[in-house]
Amino acid sequence: MIRKIYIKSLLFLIAMVMFGCDDYLNIPLEADISEEQVFGSYSSFQGFQDQLVRNLVDYNRHGARVTHSIGGEALSPRGQSVYGGNIGDYFYLLLNRGIYAVDEREAFKAGLYSHFFENVRITNVCLEKLESGYLVDATDDQRDWLKGQALFFRAYYHYEIVRAFGTIPYLDTVFTSENQNMKRHWTYEKGGKTYRDVQAVFEKIVEDFDEAATLLPDVWPSPNINWGRPTSLAALGFKAKALQFSASPLFNEQANGVLDYDKDMLDRCAVACDEAIQLAKALIGTQPPGMPVMNADGLTNFADFRTAFATFDGTQPGTPEVLFHRPTDIYGANIVRQSEARNYAVNQLTGEKAAQGSQMYLDKFEMKDGSRYDIAYDTDPVKRWDSRDNRFDFTFYFHGDVIHNITLNLSTAGLNADGALNSNAIRKFMADGVTKDNVGAATYSTPLLRLADIYLTYAEAVYESTGSYTTVPAGLSMTAEDAVNVVRRRAGQPDAAVVLPFYVNNPQPGSCELADDPAFRLLYRNERAVEMAYEGVYWFDIRRWKRAHLKDGVQLTAMNFDLLGNSQAIDNSTVKRVNKLAFVFKEPHYWMPFETKITRFTTDWEQNPGW
Repeated sequence: MIRKIYIKSLLFLIAMVMFGCDDYLNIPLEADISEEQVFGSYSSFQGFQDQLVRNLVDYNRHGARVTHSIGGEALSPRGQSVYGGNIGDYFYLLLNRGIYAVDEREAFKAGLYSHFFENVRITNVCLEKLESGYLVDATDDQRDWLKGQALFFRAYYHYEIVRAFGTIPYLDTVFTSENQNMKRHWTYEKGGKTYRDVQAVFEKIVEDFDEAATLLPDVWPSPNINWGRPTSLAALGFKAKALQFSASPLFNEQANGVLDYDKDMLDRCAVACDEAIQLAKALIGTQPPGMPVMNADGLTNFADFRTAFATFDGTQPGTPEVLFHRPTDIYGANIVRQSEARNYAVNQLTGEKAAQGSQMYLDKFEMKDGSRYDIAYDTDPVKRWDSRDNRFDFTFYFHGDVIHNITLNLSTAGLNADGALNSNAIRKFMADGVTKDNVGAATYSTPLLRLADIYLTYAEAVYESTGSYTTVPAGLSMTAEDAVNVVRRRAGQPDAAVVLPFYVNNPQPGSCELADDPAFRLLYRNERAVEMAYEGVYWFDIRRWKRAHLKDGVQLTAMNFDLLGNSQAIDNSTVKRVNKLAFVFKEPHYWMPFETKITRFTTDWEQNPGW
């Protein structure tokens, strides 16, 4: 696998990092390895470049008690990233909790944004060395693959930063102490249009993803060796996502002062989504042996859906629907009892206490008939948990669920004894039947991009550009409604036409929805929250729509109940919602704060407003 290929170049990379920026490529004598050796053959060059794969961060497993569920979708004890995010303490996340801070332990690697400069420099070194003449032992295809990966990762790491922090320079050359163009605010002229700040960054990202898509393979040969490397489809998918962010109200406002969608960007986004979807359909049947087959839309069948997130037999999680994620190399007890348990857990199940879903986020999951959940259903033993969207049970465990030899007690007394905050356990990343007592070779991985997201991104782009969910734009293949239905049908939920009446003038209380939102907007945005729950998507969505502040001060709630006598049966007369924490989101929270040392790097790099 990738891990074995990169070892040959590890000493070289360590030497580069140790000797800092000025001497980044001045190899010390004790390294006993030359640039010709590192960059002279495809295998050694690829080994060096594979640091970019290993430096990827899984949103839900890159540090102790660290997850990207910081938009109010979860509740956790103090001292965990969910809690820090919910109270708006982003500096705490920056400096203490691994999402943003460096954690050099091999098991968790580092924070999500900690190695941005290192990673981007590696990509630019690779692109420079491909032009140096060092690479003599490689086919034309292999040269393309190396270049395609470098472009992909340069775009990807910029994409991660700009989505959270806002405008940054686009680092597309190997800087030296004498040559540093690091202006944070800039414009980019192309095709008679001027792109400003964040949209300039996204435009460069789009260009790199676009070129990467022409160079990378649709399907890598030798899937065991090349597992986890980006493909042309991943590049096209991220191109579409970059355009989605660039078009969204928050980013359009930052670039142009207009708090609305950029419709030209939306149209380009829809085209990019369609291109990715058509390629995904063309690749049906090319999955590696043993991997679940796809349905006609390129999605994983619901019966096999867990494989996209978790496995129990020592195999890598993932299906062709997962366009990109970090390969995992940790299995068993370290995952179930430590990494995963420290993010989403109840002590009974995993031996750790961590985050549960907040009750209002659970309300987003529809009833089986597509109607919206009503708080009055809390005391109804059937409607509360049993008559819900199939993704409800897929995403959560509830009181009385039996997993291996454990029966969950999530009553008020059980929660108090367990140190848990709400009456559910997030199940999405747990292989079926796995507990702290039955770890086996279980593991999990959070998708960094799924095809389902591309369908829903298409729906948003077409609807917000045309104002219609029944129109097929010229040159494209489906309506916004069609795209939403693809995702809903996989889960067994009724089509949009059936459920839209349930959404008319029916925003969810305490959410980021507005009474005057059109029904289809409420539907596709709710669908995104349900389909991609706890995959590190929700916080980005409510920010890019510039709706997150609507939740400021809203109480995040839990469901409490007592049991009947000594039984495990719920006393439905005691079921009630309990306020746990007021969510905090002010105007400054739309942009993450930079570490102070970054703002001192150049006079142009000011701290984000309010920090």
